[in-house]
Amino acid sequence: MKRKVIITLLLLCLIVGICYYISLPDYHVRNSMSFSNRGTRDTELTVIVYKYWDIDDTIREIETEHNKINGTPTKLKINLYYSARLIRYGEQPFKTVIIEYDKVKK
Repeated sequence: MKRKVIITLLLLCLIVGICYYISLPDYHVRNSMSFSNRGTRDTELTVIVYKYWDIDDTIREIETEHNKINGTPTKLKINLYYSARLIRYGEQPFKTVIIEYDKVKK
């Protein structure tokens, strides 16, 4: 009887954990910093990635969403972290992507 209760509780915990993981978004933009200069605008994003598969597609999605909301900067730097705890303790990102856009002269 005791064994059945333990197995049932473990299965319940496993199901709750899976449901929680499925409900997480692919990523969360933690913060955005923009640095403007005379002819440039550099933006740095700090992003927590919850689901790591197809990371290149996720990066393109982050870039597209940022540019749609804030406009296209001169340079976009995206720092990707596994969790908020790593940011809090000053750890380095697991991946940094720098995207430079051409200057449009008017």
